[in-house]
Amino acid sequence: MVDVSKEKWGFLRETAEAALKAGPDADTGLKRTGLEEYLHAIFPEVSDWVHDRVVDTAPKEKRSRRRPDFRSESLKLIVEFDVLPHYQTPEAIKRDEEGTAYYEGLGYKVVRIPFFIQLTNRAVEQLFGVKVEEPLFNEAIPSMGVKGITPVRICGAGILRMARDFKRFPEQYAVNRKALLAANDECLTGANLLELVYRSL
Repeated sequence: MVDVSKEKWGFLRETAEAALKAGPDADTGLKRTGLEEYLHAIFPEVSDWVHDRVVDTAPKEKRSRRRPDFRSESLKLIVEFDVLPHYQTPEAIKRDEEGTAYYEGLGYKVVRIPFFIQLTNRAVEQLFGVKVEEPLFNEAIPSMGVKGITPVRICGAGILRMARDFKRFPEQYAVNRKALLAANDECLTGANLLELVYRSL
């Protein structure tokens, strides 16, 4: 069991303000950390992050009301933190696909971080192509639990999306599957349902 009181990095939230407001995780007691804090550790030289604003650099005829979570013009990078509602309806999943296509059409690289994937050093290198020397999120800590988020709280298309996301991060899948199975309540976790979909991919 990890002593979460000694952990510097917490579960990801969109902003430090949202992290503070949410308080510690109900299942693990681990604090939460704003995405901008992680971005500063990943890109310490970058200072032009814009939060939750329309991409005003787009030509007027292509401009959309979409507001990415974080955008850096110097990196030509958009970072989206996809929380639970992004997995709860097929319409939300379709909107995310359309959003990614829109931003890419404007020349941005788009990184989408699922709410159940934490920014470990390994995940950061995979998502951003950046090797961070400082130890980041402890990958031994599960991000799912019956008091918080489990696969049963999302729609069928969301479970498929979750399984596909976890395929990219098998080490985090293993940690989360173990935590869900330990709860010994398929009705509240959906661990076996997720495993069926995960194995089918």
